[in-house]
Amino acid sequence: MPATAARAVEPFDELMLRRAQRGEEPAWRALIERYHAPVHALIWRMLAGRAPHRAEDLAQETFLRVLRALPGFDPAGPAALATWILTIATRLALNELRRPEHAALVDEPAGARGDRADDRAERRRLAQAIESGVAALPAAQRAVFVLREYHGLDYGEIAVALEIDLGTVKSRLARARGALRTHLEAALPELKERTKERS
Repeated sequence: MPATAARAVEPFDELMLRRAQRGEEPAWRALIERYHAPVHALIWRMLAGRAPHRAEDLAQETFLRVLRALPGFDPAGPAALATWILTIATRLALNELRRPEHAALVDEPAGARGDRADDRAERRRLAQAIESGVAALPAAQRAVFVLREYHGLDYGEIAVALEIDLGTVKSRLARARGALRTHLEAALPELKERTKERS
């Protein structure tokens, strides 16, 4: 499974958070710099090729909303700062996907490039197959999958972020993983053979 992105982001310093909540511009800039990469990555994966030109716009809109709501954010509340920010980004991306012009678009699986015997080409093929598999997931499943596998949120955080039951998080994640496994086995038949050999 893909490496998580959010775990690599250090928690935002409490003093800097208080300064940002007071409206100090250097603290705002520091917050945006800290969380821009995971927010952009989440939105990019959520849009899954349907509106890549909108990813940066939605990232900017995320931070506008974060900065407006930041004075009311409670660091001792149910969500960590990173989770709260990613929640805002996820909801914006889901709203974008509900727009009629994106509903009918389906991604074509990316083809393999380069020398298949080369390890880098193999890794690239796997990455492309994962990307196209995630893109093919229904938006609700993709949201749960991206928050869990790429951003490291636990089930409870995902339930809060998406305003769904814990059981729904688990079932959507199980369906997403099953669909991705099926997609990868179809896209990369040699992967299925290797799995059989190991078992």
